[in-house]
Amino acid sequence: MGDRAPVHITIGGALPRGHLATFAAHAADYDLRTDWDSEPFDPAALAVGKPLELYGTELNGGQIPQIDAFCCEHGLPFRRWSGGCLGAFLPEIVLFEGSGAMRDYTASEDEYVLFPPSWIKSFTRLRDLKRALARAELTIPPLVLLGGNLP
Repeated sequence: MGDRAPVHITIGGALPRGHLATFAAHAADYDLRTDWDSEPFDPAALAVGKPLELYGTELNGGQIPQIDAFCCEHGLPFRRWSGGCLGAFLPEIVLFEGSGAMRDYTASEDEYVLFPPSWIKSFTRLRDLKRALARAELTIPPLVLLGGNLP
């Protein structure tokens, strides 16, 4: 069964319309919704000009690996917060810029990145700390559907 935790993911970038059904199937697998207590995700109701925000509750480890993998495969930037489970794992924030590796950070239950004092003290210059803090933030662009259906 595993320990259960909530998740909130914000996704942006350009996705060919033909891949939307696959994405929606992954979202349905995790019972992701457009707000904490709303209806399940409906791809027909995508907001124009905004990133897609999805929420899930009671997910194993607070993880949605099929969604993460889909976004990475299709170059979709995302910011995912996963809640923690007391005695099992801490909350985390995972960032993906659309290419490269995902970056993960320890987080609070209210979706803020947390840096331990030992990590902060390791910086010798304030500007280096500020750069690291800025790197832990990511502005997610709107999710845009491209073209028609794929063959």
